[in-house]
Amino acid sequence: MSLSFLIGCNNQEEKNNGFEWNVEKEKVHNQNRNDSTKISKKNWKADIGNINLNGKPLVNGVFPVPDYDLTDSTFVGLGNSGEWKGIKLEDKTIIYHSLYVTKCDVNKRFIPEKSNEVFFTIVGLTDSVDTKKFTHTRVNVTSRNHPHFTGQGSIRTKSSKIDFIAFLTADRNEYAIVNMRLFDLRVGRIVLIAPQKDGTFRSLQLESPILSSEEIDIHITELLKDKKVVDFFTQSGNI
Repeated sequence: MSLSFLIGCNNQEEKNNGFEWNVEKEKVHNQNRNDSTKISKKNWKADIGNINLNGKPLVNGVFPVPDYDLTDSTFVGLGNSGEWKGIKLEDKTIIYHSLYVTKCDVNKRFIPEKSNEVFFTIVGLTDSVDTKKFTHTRVNVTSRNHPHFTGQGSIRTKSSKIDFIAFLTADRNEYAIVNMRLFDLRVGRIVLIAPQKDGTFRSLQLESPILSSEEIDIHITELLKDKKVVDFFTQSGNI
């Protein structure tokens, strides 16, 4: 779709979708953050009793947040899916996490036939899986940046760790940071990470259509049969 077409349809798109985000609305959102009369008492009450300084890789700080209905009254929630127990790929072990947001006014134009939208999937190689307490990995998502969506987590190996943070903004900018490497998710929402025996890492970013949490599981299963992906995870320098 050309840029000129997008510009020509902005007013119609806003009319049809009922939601548009821009810098001016971000300024209003910022003002609401600083206005005590706009703060969500419900969210504050829920968060203040659950302060946890052990979040990884970043602590989930408790901040007052504006009432969600100020920007979108249709929001339901976020979630994560994936495989924690490990998938065998020849002599290697793979786990993955997907972060998703449910359909709401913010994203419904992009997922008309889906119940939710996966905005980031990380597929990591590990040599350490704790099938009892699952201490080898963790993931969490938060809606407290609404109408922007964020999530984070980690995957441990015997000698290193994969840390990741990802976000999708209301104006469809989307990025992930994996061990301080920046990925622009607009060119691929799936990131493969392979820790190396020498302590370094290798990455492979892949394009995919917009997928739901149900679809991503099938997609990853098929992806792990692809020769390029298999070769990436099974090469000799990997852990």
